[in-house]
Amino acid sequence: MITSFSVIVPVLNKEDEIIRTLDSIDASIAFFHAHYHGDHSVMSELIVVDEASTDRTPTLLEEFGQNRPYFKVIKHFRSLGIGPARNTGAKIAKGDILFFCDGDDLIFQEHIYLCFLLLDHHPAPSEPALKRVEITVGEKTYPLTLPPHPIGVVRTGVKMQDTLHPYWKAAIENTLALNLCIRRDCHEFIEGFPEAPVYKQIGGCEDVSYDLWLAKFFKVLKVEIETVEYIRYPGNNFDRQLKKFQTAPEQVQDDTPSEDKALHLLRRKLEQDHFSYLIEKFRKFPLTADFAAILNWQQLANDYLSQECYLEAIALYEVGMSAEPAMRDSAKNILAAAYNNFGSALHKQGDLEQAGIYFQKAIALKPAFSEADLARVHFNVGTVLSKQQHYEPAIAFFRQATALQPDFFEAIGALTKAIYQYQLLTKGYQFSSSFIEVDLQVLTTYLQPLQALEHLKVLIIGSQDGRLACWLLDNILLHQTAALAYVDHAEASANEQVLLEQFKANIDRAGVPEKVHKITGTPRDVLRSQPYHRYQLIAISGIATASELLEVAVLSWSLLAVGGMFVITSDGVNTASSSVQVQLKSALNAFTNVFSDKLKRLHQGNEILLEKIAD
Repeated sequence: MITSFSVIVPVLNKEDEIIRTLDSIDASIAFFHAHYHGDHSVMSELIVVDEASTDRTPTLLEEFGQNRPYFKVIKHFRSLGIGPARNTGAKIAKGDILFFCDGDDLIFQEHIYLCFLLLDHHPAPSEPALKRVEITVGEKTYPLTLPPHPIGVVRTGVKMQDTLHPYWKAAIENTLALNLCIRRDCHEFIEGFPEAPVYKQIGGCEDVSYDLWLAKFFKVLKVEIETVEYIRYPGNNFDRQLKKFQTAPEQVQDDTPSEDKALHLLRRKLEQDHFSYLIEKFRKFPLTADFAAILNWQQLANDYLSQECYLEAIALYEVGMSAEPAMRDSAKNILAAAYNNFGSALHKQGDLEQAGIYFQKAIALKPAFSEADLARVHFNVGTVLSKQQHYEPAIAFFRQATALQPDFFEAIGALTKAIYQYQLLTKGYQFSSSFIEVDLQVLTTYLQPLQALEHLKVLIIGSQDGRLACWLLDNILLHQTAALAYVDHAEASANEQVLLEQFKANIDRAGVPEKVHKITGTPRDVLRSQPYHRYQLIAISGIATASELLEVAVLSWSLLAVGGMFVITSDGVNTASSSVQVQLKSALNAFTNVFSDKLKRLHQGNEILLEKIAD
């Protein structure tokens, strides 16, 4: 609620113009009080800052102030410039909103009423999004749409007697203080007009800098209705630049003296320095809901995002969306992206807990992301949860990622590993080394169709400590009729016997003893005694010699049904001998070459997957 306003007029030696200017302001104040019908009273004041005038201006001000208790005169003992004069007036002023008018310009009687109406409008939730009224200025009535949210600054159109190029007229309207009405909070935040001596040397540009800072931080509403008049007098700034203002910008000849160019460079440097100072000030500024409502918060937040200042951007979006619920749908995608990007930054820093929180905040907003982008955010959550060993919720996020993007292979692999780690954690398996070196994603991709088979039979040769067998029981042999057989080598070495005991213990932990069958004997004898085409999957692992590997592969051939698969892995084989590795590879190559027209190579890496396509 706005309960007061102040009009500030700096003046220096304007004895011929000042009374006309003050009369126009006085009439506008009177018009406001005659037409304002709000539910609260509004205090008004008119403050003139005399910049040490040496003509009749002080006398005229004294005469004008008689019988006008709302009128005040502040005197500078020397001329400091128009920026300091306006700032002095603003410091003395008591108004919630501020108007500025130079000592030789005019405002129309409707100006204060119109600006007050726009700044004081706070749409209730029950009101339509856009409220339209009519406003009469002079003899013309204009339709006016009230803003759907609070604003910090109002600019109106400016009447000029001279015809100007549209580009320059718009530029003047966007930088004058004459057509400006501003909340005190906005003026005080940017700390007023610039007061550096260079502005007085240039003879202007205070308005340009002031407008730049305002537009960066606050919502500015531009109304095209002309409610003030910018008057050209012989020799004033407007008069000196009239030719330029009537020329197309691309045709303007820059005849600025070199010394003035140097002053403008200095002015721009000071302008940018103050802006950087305001940005830093804003980082620490307490954001209340009322202040956030008038902020140009989306632009500020986007600037922070471009600088990867995620916390500042997130704070602005959260407060801004709370202050303006109508902006939620248009802003939530950017906020969700900020949450995700900040989560990624935290993830890189090793702060997994906070990273997960921000990733999940992004999802909770239900942003209108592409399915690929949304899948990536779910994947990010799953990744940090996995690293925290929270495998069960990680699995859910990985599954959602793959549902959104079925060809998201990174998520598919992460899902497979998370499931495996979860099974390790919940069932208490004790393996001698990790199973992750086997490509679980590859195994899952090719073996998953076997889940649906009734009476699926799997044979394990070279059982090691049960890693592959347990993974198959947990992920592939899910049908109640599925069965797994393994070879129990009675004449195993001491080391092999230890592994076999581990295998049996881990099989017990799998919790499905009815699906597991032991076949006692050497692989050579066992494989010769099994019925043809008995198995749909034969897994060979941990065999350390080329001759044994080749023998086992050849003897297994007739036991595998057509359409069945071989999985041959180096899992469990630890050798530093490159020659042994070469021999093992040669044995596998010999096997696949012999049966080349009857096998289909599905995959080759740390594991080889082969499909039997003919007998």
